[in-house]
Order: sequence, then C-alpha cells, then structure tokens
Amino acid sequence: MFVTLTQVGLLKSGRSSRLAAPLLANVLAKMLAKMLAVVLVMTPFFAMAADEEDAQGWTNEVELGLVATSGNTDTENLKFRADSLANLDKFLHNVHFDSLRATTDGEITAQKLYAFYQADYKIGENRSMFGRVSYDNDRLSGFNYQADMTVGYSQRLFTTEAMRLTGAAGAGMRITEFDSGDQQEEPIVRLAAVYLWDVSDNAVFQQKLSTEIGNESTVTRSDSSIKATISGSLSMKIALTVKHNSVVPVDRKKTDTETSFTLVYGF
Repeated sequence: MFVTLTQVGLLKSGRSSRLAAPLLANVLAKMLAKMLAVVLVMTPFFAMAADEEDAQGWTNEVELGLVATSGNTDTENLKFRADSLANLDKFLHNVHFDSLRATTDGEITAQKLYAFYQADYKIGENRSMFGRVSYDNDRLSGFNYQADMTVGYSQRLFTTEAMRLTGAAGAGMRITEFDSGDQQEEPIVRLAAVYLWDVSDNAVFQQKLSTEIGNESTVTRSDSSIKATISGSLSMKIALTVKHNSVVPVDRKKTDTETSFTLVYGF
C-alpha cells in the first residue's frame, strides 16, 4: 500500500539565472545525472573488485513493494529502493536509489526517482569530510529535475549500546530545470542528521532528517522507518517519507508524503 500526494513546484521564473549562466547549469546537471548513473551501476562491481578485508565492509539492501488491484478500478503501485554502504579504512561510501510508480486505469498518478551518492573521508574516529551529489525527478512536481552538489563536515554526536546520532553540515549548489525548460541555480546550505535505534535484536528504527536552504526556496526531507527481521536476510519495513518545499506553484501542495510497506533483502 502506498499513500502519495503530488508534490513540489515552480519556485519562480528562472530567466535571470538562465541568462546569467545557462551553459554552466546545463553542463553541471548533465554531468551530475551521468555521475549518479555510473555510480549506481558500478557500485556492486567496485565491491566485488575490492580485496577481502574491504569487501567485508560493504553492506547492501534491496527493497520492493507492489500493490495491484483489478475490477472496477485497475491500479498498480510499485516501490523500489536500494542502498549500498561501504565502511572502509579511510572512506565511507553511501549510494541510495529510490523510485515510485503508481497508475490508475492506465493513467500515471505518481512517478518519482530520487538518488544520491555521498563519500566521506575519515579525519578522526567519529569525524569526516564529505562530498555529496543528488538527483530528484518527480514527473508531477512542475520540475524536469532538481540536482544538488554539496561538501561539508560530518560527526557522530553520540553513541550508546543501542542508539547512534550523526550530524552533518555543508554548502553547495542546487540546479533546477522547470517543465518550461528554464533553469535556475542557487547556493544552498545543507544540514542533516541520522538517528538509529536498535529497538531489539530483530528490529531497527531509523530517522533521517535534512534541510537544504537556498536563496529561492528551502527543501526539507524526513524519512522515518522501522525494519523487523522475518528470517535470515529477509525483513519487513514500514516507512514514512515527507518532503516539503517552501515555494510551490499554483495548484501544487508544499508537502508531499509517501507511506510504504516493503520487503527488504540484505546482503
């Protein structure tokens, strides 16, 4: 089952930014999309090519949810998500891919793709410098895509036997291409936190929260989930994702939510 509201929208006319740096924005956006595609495709091969010690640091998860109905109303909702994390000697690599597609009587009612890659260089036991790129494409949002690139500092704020909290702060640039073809780029400040709680031996609660503050708009994301082991590497996950954009066009909502129930396979 999925509950999805159409999201986000036009910030404002990007003609001034387009006149200022159209070529740079276009080139950076295309490079970002290609970079993410390469990283997502090649990550499993990087893991297999690593030596035995490093390979033990790679953990991967793939999750899938599907709801289909037929009769008076034909619906199909497909949720796919994948995460790959490598905790190596000097680096921490994090690759994320998330997609949702929903149709009713053959008409697309939701189609989203969100992906990011973050690399952390460890400068201490619980501290690192990071670089991050992300790509967000929501067919019904009023944007062709939104992409951002940030660099910054990350630190483990506290650790207990069952809980961990990590915070991060950085700065970079966001590039937006509207449905009209106009492009806009703006500097952003990124603040983020990740909280993990081992509720029991078989259940983990996770809360991710981030905000990217720009000249034109602020984009905030919240991802809350609880995962329970069913058997071995197979788990069940319930998640609530919320995205809020401070500026939206007419007939668009500022807040987009998605509730999902999925099966997760870890390896």
